[in-house]
Amino acid sequence: MKQIIILLILSGFIFSCNEKTISESDKKQIISELNYIYNVDQEYAGIPPEKLNEKYGPQKAWEVFEKIRDSVSLENQLRIKKLYDKYGYLGYNEIGEEESHKFWITIQHADNDVEFQQKMLKELKKEISKDNASKENYAMLEDRVNINLNKKQRFGTQVTYNNYGQAVPKNGLIDSTNIEKIRKEFNLPSFKEYYNRMTTSHFKMNQKALINSGINEPKLYK
Repeated sequence: MKQIIILLILSGFIFSCNEKTISESDKKQIISELNYIYNVDQEYAGIPPEKLNEKYGPQKAWEVFEKIRDSVSLENQLRIKKLYDKYGYLGYNEIGEEESHKFWITIQHADNDVEFQQKMLKELKKEISKDNASKENYAMLEDRVNINLNKKQRFGTQVTYNNYGQAVPKNGLIDSTNIEKIRKEFNLPSFKEYYNRMTTSHFKMNQKALINSGINEPKLYK
């Protein structure tokens, strides 16, 4: 009987050691850090601002923008890795859904470090099994890893554009026949909805150039 009690105590101790415990003060610091990382990430997630185009011209502006973006991305990755080393993968239970997304986004953009992305993909899978992370984020990160390894995608979340400005799956799909079922299982919008949205967005961002090439409206999927 004594042995059973001791084993129960030890097992409870081991379980408690494996749980992530974050104090309220630590949580505030983490959220502050993630807000900073996210804001910087989003500043350089799109296209060069007009002030860079005016200063350097379109081509040079992209070169300058990409250099700044790469530098910012590396700094953000270091910050995220420090948080992970200290606290593990930060999911809903630790910091909430919105902040967990901010933790994930830098991992998603860490294309220069695929090994890190792969490691985080495994961690994210564990958190999903505990309902502690986003299935959509997992799908996007898995596709991103496959693209960075020059493989086809399972979910089709990563797009490129054809000569008509229409969004198409980058590197193609592993299973195009069942793509709607696969996407639905991970809470993703339908293929047509997502790709039409991306096509429309691409047209708006590049409207002048597309019109000059004879494309007067987004080429949507029917």
